[in-house]
Amino acid sequence: MIVYTVKQNESGLWNVSYMGITLVDGLHLGPAITRARGAARAEHLDSGLTTRVEMHDADAIVPLANYQKPQANWTGATA
Repeated sequence: MIVYTVKQNESGLWNVSYMGITLVDGLHLGPAITRARGAARAEHLDSGLTTRVEMHDADAIVPLANYQKPQANWTGATA
């Protein structure tokens, strides 16, 4: 799984990182989430791998988006 992280920096703005590498810094929260979701969606479409966007703060990790292949086998009723 590939994880993109949205995290607040020391100045109170937000950054987007991927595997510990900062992709963009100094954004307000909304644009940071939008940028992370766009990058994760593009990564998923290009690679086919599951990608996820998480917001990290001091107290919790909040999932914001998850991109994965649809499940191939339907196990529910068909009637």
